[in-house]
Amino acid sequence: MYKIYEVSKGDTLESIAKKFNTTVSNLQDINDKDYIVLGELIIVPNNTKREWFDIYTVQKGDSLYKIAKEYNISLEDLLSINGLDKENYIYPGQEIIVPKKDVNIIVTRELETIDSASQRLGLDNNELVYQNDKIYLMPEQLLIRRK
Repeated sequence: MYKIYEVSKGDTLESIAKKFNTTVSNLQDINDKDYIVLGELIIVPNNTKREWFDIYTVQKGDSLYKIAKEYNISLEDLLSINGLDKENYIYPGQEIIVPKKDVNIIVTRELETIDSASQRLGLDNNELVYQNDKIYLMPEQLLIRRK
């Protein structure tokens, strides 16, 4: 998946590659060019996982409930974003994704509305739409809020 990025002052292929967790060679290949110009629109990988989530390494004594509470996410949403069920065990050294400290997330539920999703995220409807590219409000859709 890719998205468009506008080259800003001070950007280099190296800094953009680092920002989007890719290589200079990959940026050159997908844009069919060896250099960039200020204000130019280029194609970059859409690594939104890195933008919204951190990788957490499970420690001895951790539980999914404890991790969910620490990262201010519901247990159900933590399970959903990691493809886990309540019956799954976690073990030391296992890596799971958790929302960054300045991000609130919800995974939509069946019959979710914009009003209920906004309320669960602590946003008004306009801000919810502004902070999320597409909203279908189908079950298991991830919605994000930056604090």
